Amino acid sequence: MVRFSCLCLALPIFASATAALAQPEPSFEATCAQLRDKLSTLDASNEEWITIDVVGELRAVEHDGTLGYMLTCAAPDPEVVCVTYEVNDYRAGDRVVLSGTLNQIDADHVSLDPCLHYPADAERTLPLR
Repeated sequence: MVRFSCLCLALPIFASATAALAQPEPSFEATCAQLRDKLSTLDASNEEWITIDVVGELRAVEHDGTLGYMLTCAAPDPEVVCVTYEVNDYRAGDRVVLSGTLNQIDADHVSLDPCLHYPADAERTLPLR
């Protein structure tokens, strides 16, 4: 019984540490205006997953019952879509950080999938990845 109680005490610590590192640290953080230049610095031949943070104003937020889609940035900057499970109470116009695995569709379109998100003004005391 003592071993089980020790495990129960340690489990929340392990779970919170694992959740905090749910994805790799981002290669960079960029605003919409900085995104194109920052993307050009990445090594496209590298087969590792690349995670980035994009700070911007949401243009659209939708949820189809299974997945959520959060859209930010617009021409002349690359358009970014965040594919996630929850959209919380976000609405178009909210300023957020979208953090996710990069899938560059073309020079003008980027998908972050999977994607985490949080308000741009949120205090970042722990990594959210």
